Amino acid sequence: MIVFDVIVDGEKIETLRPMTSRLRELKQFIDQQVEQLVEKYGANVYLSRRFEY
Repeated sequence: MIVFDVIVDGEKIETLRPMTSRLRELKQFIDQQVEQLVEKYGANVYLSRRFEY
């Protein structure tokens, strides 16, 4: 499963766990989440992708 760590100012704040692993749906999910995260934490938001087994 692909998960995304939300990193703000070099610190891992939270982890996003999408319900699907299809690329189109992942893209839509991440686009929606990035908008919300920028509103919540400001412009210094970075997503780090990793695999979780």
